[in-house]
Amino acid sequence: MRIWVAALVLILIVTAAITIKLLVRRNAPEGGWFTDSSRSAGTLSLIGTMFAVMLAFVILFALQSYQRARNGSSVEAIAVAELDSIAEVFQPPAGDRLHDGLVCYARAVVEDEWPAMRNGRASDLVQSWIDKVGHEFAVADPHGVREETAYAQWFDEQAQRREGRRERLAEASPQVPLPLWFVLCIGASLTLAYMAAQADRREGVLVQSIPIGFFSAMVTAALLVVFFLDHPYTNETGGIAPTEMQRTLTLIDNGSDMTCDERGVPRSS
Repeated sequence: MRIWVAALVLILIVTAAITIKLLVRRNAPEGGWFTDSSRSAGTLSLIGTMFAVMLAFVILFALQSYQRARNGSSVEAIAVAELDSIAEVFQPPAGDRLHDGLVCYARAVVEDEWPAMRNGRASDLVQSWIDKVGHEFAVADPHGVREETAYAQWFDEQAQRREGRRERLAEASPQVPLPLWFVLCIGASLTLAYMAAQADRREGVLVQSIPIGFFSAMVTAALLVVFFLDHPYTNETGGIAPTEMQRTLTLIDNGSDMTCDERGVPRSS
C-alpha cells in the first residue's frame, strides 16, 4: 500500500469517527446516555483492553512473518554465494556451467521473481535455472579429493538455498487469515461505537473530539502496520528488497558472457 493511500485512509477514518461522535453529541440528552459514568468507563476499559490484546497478538504474528521473509532471503543469497565458491573447485567445463547457472539464477530472482512475489507468485524462470543447475551438477564428474569434498558440500548449501527460497516464497502470500481481519475490524468498530455513545453535551466539541480522534488514529495506524507486515515485498519504503541477492551478484557476477541476459532470461542460441 502506498504511503499516500495509507495517510488518506487514516485521515478519512479519524474524520468519520469524530464526525459520528459529534452527531451523537448533538442528539444526546443532558449528561449523556449513561446514568453511571464510572460503570460505562469501566466497560469501555474492558472492551479496549480485549481489543488491544488481540491487536498486539496479530501485530506480533505479522511481524514474525515479515522477519521470516527477510531471513529466508538472506539465507538463500548466502547459500548461492557459497555454491558459486564450490563451483570454482570443479574443472571446466563443469565449473563454468555451474557458475553460469548460479549467476543467471540470481539475476532471475532479482529481476523476475521479486516482482512476481508482490502478487503472491513464484517465477517459472527461476525454477528453470534451478533445474538447469541441478542437471549440470548431476552430470559433473568429480576428480580428486578436493572436488569430491566440494561435491559433498554442494548438497548442504543446496539444501540451504532451497530452504531459504521456500521460506521466502511462503511469506509472499498474506499470512493473516480473512476471519482474523474480520474480528479485528469488528473489534475496532465496536470500540469506536461505544466511545461515540459516551458523547456528552456538557463537554466542549474539542474535548469530545480528542479521545476518539486519538484512538481511531492509533487503531487505524496499527491495522495499516499489520497490512504492511503481511505484504513484506511491497515496493515501498520498508518493504523487503532483493538487497542480499544483489550483493551476492556483485560477488559472483564478473561481467563475462553468460547464457542469460541481465534479467536472467536465456539468450537465444
